[in-house]
Amino acid sequence: MATQSLPRISEEEYLRLDRAAEYKSEFVDGEMFAMSGGSLRHSRVGMNWGIQLGNKLLGGDCRVFSSDARIQTARGNYVYPDVSVVCGPPLLLEKTNDLLTNPTLVVEVLSPSTTAYDRGRKFQVYREIASVQEYVLSHVKAPHVEVFSRQHDQSWIFREYFGIESEATLASIGCTVSLDDLYTQVFDLPE
Repeated sequence: MATQSLPRISEEEYLRLDRAAEYKSEFVDGEMFAMSGGSLRHSRVGMNWGIQLGNKLLGGDCRVFSSDARIQTARGNYVYPDVSVVCGPPLLLEKTNDLLTNPTLVVEVLSPSTTAYDRGRKFQVYREIASVQEYVLSHVKAPHVEVFSRQHDQSWIFREYFGIESEATLASIGCTVSLDDLYTQVFDLPE
């Protein structure tokens, strides 16, 4: 949820500042963006994704990470997805313990202030990562999930799922997730 841009800085300076800060920031094209807090709905949808994927992938080769997992792209951008999944061993940037470089699937929960960024520049940043096979957008106003899947020719296929009775198919990690489960305890919360 990028909100405020700071002057252009180096990757090293970004990492120094972000690691010492009390809040998270993303780093895209030399600019550091302070991230705003999300709504309760946003938080709950993200938590539900983590719970559902964690339960489905437990004991397998894939691991689920929360919004605290920073990801580095091939071009030196750094982002915090709401949820990410790494299949196989997590690969970290050399000499770090906090920079994932090989997510398989990334989930962003859309909020009014970040929808354009998540659909546009942030999706472009995720496409820089060769390991990313699926990009998922989850709405907070209604049970609605969008899944973008990378193809062998590097093109992307779009699938959309609406309604509590739907199930989103996540081919990259071999599972489906019920929208009823993803949106449990969401709509009684303020937007």
